[in-house]
Amino acid sequence: MAEPNSSAAVLNAIKARAIQTWGEENWSKEIIKAYVEIEQQQGVDAKKASYVNRRTQILRAFETGSCRLDTAMLLADAVGCQFQLVCTEVTVTQF
Repeated sequence: MAEPNSSAAVLNAIKARAIQTWGEENWSKEIIKAYVEIEQQQGVDAKKASYVNRRTQILRAFETGSCRLDTAMLLADAVGCQFQLVCTEVTVTQF
């Protein structure tokens, strides 16, 4: 099991959402398609952002539990999720 707040935990959550959305058999194929579609919408060249070019990269991310932040953000977007930065401030009062 991945440690909380690790990249593997984030990728596992994205994978779980993909399986919920597309099923156990189709999730990897569908998330790659969605990822490529988002990249192309963002203006990435279609030759670079293709299913064939991204397949190995994305499958490796899920296998290793690690990827670049921009990749993780696009994978989250592909399953209808987004990242959120929550900042906390600790105030100490001494008595």
